[in-house]
Amino acid sequence: MKLLNKLLNKKSCLIIIRDLFVAIFIVFIIFSFLELIKPRIILNYINLDLLLLVLLVLGVVVILFFPQEKKIQKKLHFLDYSTIFLFSCLIGILLFYLTRELGMLNILIGLVGFIICYFFIILTYKQI
Repeated sequence: MKLLNKLLNKKSCLIIIRDLFVAIFIVFIIFSFLELIKPRIILNYINLDLLLLVLLVLGVVVILFFPQEKKIQKKLHFLDYSTIFLFSCLIGILLFYLTRELGMLNILIGLVGFIICYFFIILTYKQI
């Protein structure tokens, strides 16, 4: 009984929920990417809306109950910026390719996707 109480204390439950959130988030991103490449490859078997709902609930629990630690912001070097720029370019090109039926609007979508991805990755990297 003591072992069960020890395993189910608040801190260990929050760590399990946080790790589950990260795992489901990665799975959701991979499934969404596969759906973009080949439609209905995942949706025939799994409803991504339910996965997104679970992801949102776990995210709210992690944000509300997981203790936030003060972290020192990392400095980015030239190689980091170059890698982030290259990855963002690939995302922009992928968005450009996937929206090629929209005419001139696909250029704007690819450019905006590149900019959002670039700054989001920099922001995320500095917070880790």
